[in-house]
Amino acid sequence: MNGAGGQAHAEAVLTAADVGWAVAIAVLLSLMVACVEIPRKSKVNFRACLVLASFVYWTILAFGNTVATLLATTLVIKLPASLSPYYFLMSAFLGVFAFEAILKNTNVTLFNKGVLTIQTWIDHASDSAAAAAIVRREELMHAAQEQLVARLMKKSHREINTLVLNKMGPGTVETLDTAAAASAADPKLYKVYQVIMKMPASERTALLRDPSV
Repeated sequence: MNGAGGQAHAEAVLTAADVGWAVAIAVLLSLMVACVEIPRKSKVNFRACLVLASFVYWTILAFGNTVATLLATTLVIKLPASLSPYYFLMSAFLGVFAFEAILKNTNVTLFNKGVLTIQTWIDHASDSAAAAAIVRREELMHAAQEQLVARLMKKSHREINTLVLNKMGPGTVETLDTAAAASAADPKLYKVYQVIMKMPASERTALLRDPSV
């Protein structure tokens, strides 16, 4: 009787809708964790983290957190009934922020053979996302550099010489012209690349945003 009553009580205070909300919150919290973890691990800005590998990481993380959240629901229903309105929040919180302790030894199996722990899958996905974000940052930086080169090449040779003089000091214009001539390179293009390389990233970004450039 007590067991049946306890089961009925659990079903009354943690409905299917509550479980659904708990899972939805866990998935959203997983997205927040991914948005923090990938930039932290890769040391790049958020824009560079918008790659397919990041989505895969979030998907695997959300899967692990969902499983942990469902497991956590069996724990929170043992808390005092006065907390029942918050069972779904507690389940999601435990599922996301305590899932490592729950899933550390939970294996994903194929054909009755253990493959990897869910935590290992998440760690591998995190590493892949961080590596992809670093590659994406390099691609974005190269694209931004080429865009800035194209803009500066529209300026006159005299304006480029003035820019080189201001950024790189006296005598640099002549040195760069000599180096370009020795390599049969376009002197204007060569000087543009050299002056861009001397600019800090913040200045290059400002020039790209300046419509007058």
